Amino acid sequence: LIAPYRFEELRALGRVTLRPRSVNWKTIADNYSDGLHIAVAHPGLTRLFGRSYGVESEQYVDRMWGTIVEQPSSKFSERLYQRVLPRVDYLPAEAQRRWLYFKLWPNVAFDIYPDQIDFMQFLPVSATSTTIREINYAIPDKRREMKVARHLNWRINRRVNAEDTALITRVQQGIASASFTHGPLGESEVCLRSSGRRMRALIPEARLRSPPAAGWSQNR
Repeated sequence: LIAPYRFEELRALGRVTLRPRSVNWKTIADNYSDGLHIAVAHPGLTRLFGRSYGVESEQYVDRMWGTIVEQPSSKFSERLYQRVLPRVDYLPAEAQRRWLYFKLWPNVAFDIYPDQIDFMQFLPVSATSTTIREINYAIPDKRREMKVARHLNWRINRRVNAEDTALITRVQQGIASASFTHGPLGESEVCLRSSGRRMRALIPEARLRSPPAAGWSQNR
């Protein structure tokens, strides 16, 4: 699935960026694999993907994807990206307008676009603090339309990142509330269900309805 993207030929587009977030690392990782939040939290992605967004999970790997629709977006940056994104000769037809996402359990992610590939790690700093380490890669392409597409990709995803930051901040605040309770998970959330099963198998205390006593992890 990823072989056509020629990872071995990728070159860094910029420098490594470190983004602090005042949330638990798993809040970020779960949000990344959550399928139902797209329509609620990301109107831009919804305009670009229509109803094509999908999720699936295999051992240690979550995969999410959406295909750029032909219907022009009502927003300038999205509409221009739809129009100028050039053909990439080494990609198959089905990948020409597909945005593909992979999360490698537990905290590594790749956003794979026709125009570039973004790499991320969610690095725990404390129980309520995480650093997102990220860098963008691409195969060298001097075409003007490719340069424009990459800039528009950045503009679109800058907004997506802001929406995600607002969402995970509210989730973390909810977890910290004394009234917090576990909610149901939709049957379609196969990635979150898989991650939860793996976490509970690795850390049985994760099954508890309330936090364990302080220092519990020192005895493991």
